[in-house]
Amino acid sequence: MLDIIRSEFYKVRKSKVTFVTALCLLGIAGLQIAVFLYAKIKGGVWMEMLEGTRGLDVYFAFANGTFYLVFVALFVGGMISNEYTNRTVRQVVSRGASRIKIALGQYIALSVTMTVISVVPAALSGLVASIIWEFGMLSAGRFALTLLGQILLIWSYSAITMLIAHLARSGGLSIGVNFMMLLGGSVAAMFLTTFTKNDFFNTYWLTNIQFEALNYTSTVASQGKFVVLLFLIGAVFTILSLVRFKIRDVD
Repeated sequence: MLDIIRSEFYKVRKSKVTFVTALCLLGIAGLQIAVFLYAKIKGGVWMEMLEGTRGLDVYFAFANGTFYLVFVALFVGGMISNEYTNRTVRQVVSRGASRIKIALGQYIALSVTMTVISVVPAALSGLVASIIWEFGMLSAGRFALTLLGQILLIWSYSAITMLIAHLARSGGLSIGVNFMMLLGGSVAAMFLTTFTKNDFFNTYWLTNIQFEALNYTSTVASQGKFVVLLFLIGAVFTILSLVRFKIRDVD
């Protein structure tokens, strides 16, 4: 199993998809940092506009936008779909290793990499904001819960994207389905909420779960519920992805 994970990490490290994803996320963080530094240098109305900014808020706000899930979809979906496009999946499967182990090793490598390349830019942006203003106040336990929510968000959506990629076997189709699900799903959730006059659909739609799992201003019980929900989503979709790859015809 360790050999498979090492092999997947090697492919991730050599892939252009990894480089582009990391570069884009660093670029977003770089724009934030540039705005913070410009406000610090210019002062006046710029500092007034950003008064009250805290490094803590900047860090977790980075993981609270729909764009964050889009980058997970681009990275994980792109990497898995490329295996089918380039026919390398046939070579991997033909080595005799268990398909479950292959898919699990790929999932672990992609999720760990996505965690690193998204946490680092967010941390840099939060650090600059903390130096200019301050970090903000939050108990160690609540910070750990919110950080766990961020990590589970990455791993759960990686599992969703992995299943879509194994079903689609096409980079363009996989990414298209993800975009449609994220954008269209939010609209559908709002429509169903309005039509049924029941807030269930809006409350338990993915982007709201994302927000609530990182919402450290809510009660611990409320935030904890959505963090647990992310864990369950990740577990279910990981199992579905492993099963799909096990029975998938790779020819």
